Amino acid sequence: MVKQIICLIVISHFLFGCSSESGQVISPDKPLVFDEPEQTSSNDSNNEQLNVVDTLTSSQDWDRIYQYNVKERLLEYGKNNPETRIEISTIYGSIKVKLYNSTPLHRASTVLLIKKGLFSGSRFYRVRKDFIIQGGFTDGPGAFEKLIEIGRYKVPAELNPEKYPHVKGAFALAGSDFRPGVPRDKNSNPFTFYIVKGSVQNDASLNSIEQTYGIQLTDENRRKYKKYGGAPHLDDQYTVCGEVYSGMHVVEKINKVTTNSSDNPQESIYLSISLID
Repeated sequence: MVKQIICLIVISHFLFGCSSESGQVISPDKPLVFDEPEQTSSNDSNNEQLNVVDTLTSSQDWDRIYQYNVKERLLEYGKNNPETRIEISTIYGSIKVKLYNSTPLHRASTVLLIKKGLFSGSRFYRVRKDFIIQGGFTDGPGAFEKLIEIGRYKVPAELNPEKYPHVKGAFALAGSDFRPGVPRDKNSNPFTFYIVKGSVQNDASLNSIEQTYGIQLTDENRRKYKKYGGAPHLDDQYTVCGEVYSGMHVVEKINKVTTNSSDNPQESIYLSISLID
């Protein structure tokens, strides 16, 4: 019983939180408020509860990842595990993603979690039409043991929006922390990811995004957003660490499923992730 309670605490800490409200009308006196990937909520109660988990597993500290050793451990792991291509399998088909070597911490973390089986039995739990599909960690059998084995950490941000914008097909990790009124640290939650569907932009919408979010898009990225679409307001906020190179039609199918008012698909969309090479 204690194990089940702690498991629910850990999972809720990593997965569930507040997502931003959105409005879709641009007017001169009201800036456009855009969608964001669902992030983890954080409060003192959650931190105290997670300390219980840390105490129970202190004997395994030498083999776990924490914030103080996350860079060292992930870089070391990445050297010995060079895989960059992954396959996400669903009932709608397969999505193949190329992970970037130039975001080594995110690549290594994703490969590690795949090899540990952390995404086995997980699902796409959030779908926002013409925005993203978001999936990740599950509370299925063995989830608690896997979390204990791996550790509790956030992936340090590796932002490079000029080179890797949030264009259609971008693969990224969601935010690691959400506290109302407190600026995000831009680090990533290793256990949940999203793929951008987005929408085609024009000069007016891109200008509005630049003004609202205080960002400056390169000419090349403006061209991509106008030709392919995407979610430019997420640039410089979340780390894009890969891209879909096959199966974008599957992403589009999933992006069209019926959802409830919380963006949860009415029918569960289970997924599994494997390494290609």
